[in-house]
Amino acid sequence: MDWIPSITTTSLLGVAIWLGKNAVLERLKRSIQHEFNEKLENLRADIREKENQIEALRSGALSGVQHRQAALYDRRLQATEDIWSAVNSMAGAKNISAMMATIKFDAAAKEAAQNEQFREIFKVMGGAFDVKKLDLSGASKSRPYISHLAWAYYSAYQSIVMHAVIQMEMLKAGLNKDFSKTEEITKLVKVALPHQEEYIEKHGLSACHYLLEELESKLLTQIENILNGVEADQESLEKAAEILKEADSLMEANEKSTQEM
Repeated sequence: MDWIPSITTTSLLGVAIWLGKNAVLERLKRSIQHEFNEKLENLRADIREKENQIEALRSGALSGVQHRQAALYDRRLQATEDIWSAVNSMAGAKNISAMMATIKFDAAAKEAAQNEQFREIFKVMGGAFDVKKLDLSGASKSRPYISHLAWAYYSAYQSIVMHAVIQMEMLKAGLNKDFSKTEEITKLVKVALPHQEEYIEKHGLSACHYLLEELESKLLTQIENILNGVEADQESLEKAAEILKEADSLMEANEKSTQEM
C-alpha cells in the first residue's frame, strides 16, 4: 500500500499543474482579450476621429460652396438690376428713337444742311436728352454675370436707340452725310428678331424702333431665366454669338462715326 500516497501525491500534483495551467491560460486569454479590446477601442476612436475630421471637411467644403453660390446669386441679382436700370436710363434715347422713326432722314439731313432754322427744330426736339450724361457703365460691369443671350438683346436694344441719337445729332449739326450705318442696324435687328425680317424689309429703318418693346420683353425673359437658374442651351449660345457679332461691329462703327462728326 506504499504506492498509494505516491499516486495520491502524483495525482494531486497533476491536478495542481492542470489547474495552474488552466489558470495561466485563462489569465493569458483575459490579458490577450483585454489587449485586443483596448486596441479595438483605440481603433474605433481613431476611426471616429477621422470620420469627424472628414465630416468637418465635408461640412466646410459644402459651406464654402453654398457661400460662393449665394454670393454668385447675389451678384447675378445685382447684375440683372444693373442691366434693367441701364435700359430705363435710355428712356430719353428711346424717345428720340420714336421721333426719328417718323422722319425721312435723307430728306431731313439735306434740308438741315442748308437751313439753320430747320436745324433748330431738331435742337428743340432733342433738347431734353443729353447723351453725355448717359451712364451705362453699370450694365458693362454686369456682363460677366448675365447670360450671353441677355447681353445680346441688351446690345441690340442699345444699338437701336443710340443709332437714333446719332441721327438726331447729325440733324442738329446740319451734316448732310449719313454716318449712322443704317444697313448695319437693320441687319442686327434681323439677326436678333429673325421672325420680323419681312416687317423690317417692308418698313425699313423705322421698323427698328417699333421692335424695341419686343426686345425688352425678350430681355426680361432672359433675366427671369437667370434668376431661376435656367442654363442656356447650345442654340441660345449660338444665337447670342451671332447677335453680339453684329452689335459689336455696329457699336464700333458708330463710335468711329461719332469721332468723325
